[in-house]
Amino acid sequence: MRKLLVVFALVMAACGPSVDGPPESTAWPHEPPGFVTLTDQPFNALVENGWYAAQRQTTNGSGLSLGSGVLQFKYASGFEGGSEPGIEFYAPPAPVRETFFAFSWKPSDPWQNHPTDVNTIADLFAESTGVIFIQIDGANNTISVMPEFDGDTRNLTPNVRATPLVLGAWHKIEWYVKYSTTGTSRDGVTRWWLDGALQGEYSDLQMPDDAGFVEYAFSPTWGGAGGIKTQTDFFWIAHAYISTP
Repeated sequence: MRKLLVVFALVMAACGPSVDGPPESTAWPHEPPGFVTLTDQPFNALVENGWYAAQRQTTNGSGLSLGSGVLQFKYASGFEGGSEPGIEFYAPPAPVRETFFAFSWKPSDPWQNHPTDVNTIADLFAESTGVIFIQIDGANNTISVMPEFDGDTRNLTPNVRATPLVLGAWHKIEWYVKYSTTGTSRDGVTRWWLDGALQGEYSDLQMPDDAGFVEYAFSPTWGGAGGIKTQTDFFWIAHAYISTP
């Protein structure tokens, strides 16, 4: 019996700390009227319902795992900046030019920000090149959005309300993005909410001259190049919801 208890303890340690369940409510109050659900994913498996997974950096036991409907991204001590532990992604049937992306998310406490202050949570990848992502802005521990397109690369800091992030707690993130009309029009839009409160709203984004977004991803890159984790940190994700007009 004692040997079995020791083995059980080792398995639990390898899986990481126990995680309290995410918020029971999966209502997303800021979804635009008339939008149609693309995916409403509770994460009962890493690969199901059009979602797929891949491991990335597995240094010292880092990586992506799943337990009780919660995705776990582990950044073990020694994890090198510039990549993610793993990726969980969804490709829509056709490119999307306007979308609503919402999910429950929890950062560990403590959490070590990257020296560049870039700590990606979720991404939208354009058809041709470039990405826009939502992140922890390590400069002030708020949630910001960062486009990285040829015609528009900058950190969109909260310009409505900058809610300080509570580590070790579940948060509901809601994120709206609309493609710019053309490759030069600078009229793309993004808005994002943290726990129901609007954080930022911008209407001057410049996306590429292509068909739209072709991938939604939880690809939580730590950094920026350089930097090494000196502690073991986690991101947890539960119940992703995506819709379009």
